[in-house]
Amino acid sequence: MRIDKTGWGGGDLQKGGIETLEDRTQEAIAAVKYLQSRPDINASGVGLWGISQGGWVSQMAAASYDGVAFIIPVSGAGVTPAEAEVYRVEAMSREAGFDSDEIAKAVLIRRLMVDLLLDEPVYEQINLAEANRLGIGPWREMTELAYGSEPEDLALEFEQVKKTLNSIEQEPWAEFLYLEQLLPLFDSMPPEAWGTVKAQLKAVQIVDPADYLVQIHVPVLAIFGEKDTFIPVERSIPIYQRYLGEAGNQAFTYKVFADADHGLHVGEKFAEGYFELMLDWLRNLPVAQSG
Repeated sequence: MRIDKTGWGGGDLQKGGIETLEDRTQEAIAAVKYLQSRPDINASGVGLWGISQGGWVSQMAAASYDGVAFIIPVSGAGVTPAEAEVYRVEAMSREAGFDSDEIAKAVLIRRLMVDLLLDEPVYEQINLAEANRLGIGPWREMTELAYGSEPEDLALEFEQVKKTLNSIEQEPWAEFLYLEQLLPLFDSMPPEAWGTVKAQLKAVQIVDPADYLVQIHVPVLAIFGEKDTFIPVERSIPIYQRYLGEAGNQAFTYKVFADADHGLHVGEKFAEGYFELMLDWLRNLPVAQSG
């Protein structure tokens, strides 16, 4: 069963706000329950295969609903979405050949965008140091917004954030901040909605896979691409191992495909053995043996 996320296929999610990962998790669980309700399906053998963001969703669903028989997170980070985004901006900027200061500017803005949403900033020390090192620039305004006093007028904060992001849209080093996707959201949003949207964005950014992996007791096959620039693969695997281990889960398998990217492509083709790996793993699951 292939799920289209809310807002796809012509829908306009912007009018209804930002969907959180918890929203997507509930949708995934609803899909599992629907399949389990069908008489032609083995109800004990329904699992989730989630790619990228779907990796987080599959973790959350398996932790929340014991009817999920297995999960296959593909390019599913072991870190929070906030950490993955900061990594992505740095990795893509470096791969594109930007110099160290250009990379630092892009990463600083991305970290500031994270801290702007949080009640307790996580990057304050390094952000203040980098803003001071880089000198005058748009990061100064973002720094004041992120670490200054609580705004009395959220609508004014919204306008200031929007103005700052607009000011860097054409900067070459801002390429991987994906402002061409973010700014239309700002343009479609009334300033008075900023407080609600901020809360929704915060809820997405702070999801910590460790909180869910430690609750997962079903088989897990985690698949990664060696050259993934969206998530930190080398940091993610030990997190899976540690927290699934704390859950007592001995049914964990992972595979890193050489030269593969975030979508498990090597060049224009899927990594050799990718689909065979999943099929072989599924055939050897206890539920497959008994189903």
